[in-house]
Amino acid sequence: MSKFDKKIKRLSKEFQVPETYYQKIDKIIGSIQEDQVVMPKKKPFVKVAAAIAALCILITGFFFFSSAEVAEASFFQTFRQSIMDFFGMGEEESQEMGIESKKEDAVSKPDLMMELQEVVMDTQSIYAVVKITAPPEVEFNKSMIFDYFGFCGGTNYNVSSEVPGTKNCTLLEVMKDKKNVATYVVNVATGEQIEEGKDVTVFFQNLLTGPYEDKPEILVEGMWSISFTAAYTNSKNITVKGTEDMKFSFAGATADIKGIKLLPLGMTVNTDVSRVDDEILRTTDTRFTVTMKMIDGSEVIVSSPDPDADCLAGGGEVSQSEKKGRVYLKYVYQFDKAIDINQVLGITISDYYVPLKEYGG
Repeated sequence: MSKFDKKIKRLSKEFQVPETYYQKIDKIIGSIQEDQVVMPKKKPFVKVAAAIAALCILITGFFFFSSAEVAEASFFQTFRQSIMDFFGMGEEESQEMGIESKKEDAVSKPDLMMELQEVVMDTQSIYAVVKITAPPEVEFNKSMIFDYFGFCGGTNYNVSSEVPGTKNCTLLEVMKDKKNVATYVVNVATGEQIEEGKDVTVFFQNLLTGPYEDKPEILVEGMWSISFTAAYTNSKNITVKGTEDMKFSFAGATADIKGIKLLPLGMTVNTDVSRVDDEILRTTDTRFTVTMKMIDGSEVIVSSPDPDADCLAGGGEVSQSEKKGRVYLKYVYQFDKAIDINQVLGITISDYYVPLKEYGG
């Protein structure tokens, strides 16, 4: 064989092609040489190009002339690589260096379809009803929850613009004939008002089952979001501005009521707690009892530090701020059931009663 043919032979051996392939390659090369017309002497780079072309023919012949079984085995053999090869080391060397890898068998999860049904919101609360359709094999029930959920500003999920406050996600209803279709109510009680006309996004992450077990199962993995424009669907409220005599017992001292805002879905109480020592504020339970006196003579407990009390506000948020040397605590309560604020005669904050008649109640 010529020097050129020997080079091809050597290259083909490096690819570990069975002997039967050599015969076929030799036959192809031989037929090319017989049909070849003697050409003027070429420059060296032409020989290099010819060698590359022959090498391409060799590789192509390797896949097309081989049987399916041999080709498949050879193909997957080239993928017997690991991440250790990426680091330029073998398994034994990696073990000596204390570097190990964990083999993962990832299985894709089916997706969810979401549709925003309705929104109710005021200056401190947002409620969104979302219809969720899962793959047929998923049947919604009360043991399922989303790993993460809430609201944020903008048209996409953005952690930096997430709305703070107490969040809940409650299963409202499962469709009778289609257990993979359900509606959820997502709500948040926040001290930061969402301005009307601004974009708001409700988001969900990872549908789980058995959330309180050691290893909850992820039924559907992913992040989903739906956007809408903020518009107050409830604007009715009673606002009380604090006065100098509005003081109540608090943490062994007294605090001032700076303002009360009552809405059908919740209540906000602003307080000045500057007379209380900072250490006590950090270590003491700062909750106090809030009740509403109704026209029919009954009293409704809004919030209480007593864990056994039947409170109207199941959720809420407490935030602290400082301004001009004064310390303020804002309490945002979210009601479990809507109320008719016209039926409220007054509100008691700890031991101070605030009548609402003069404020429109």
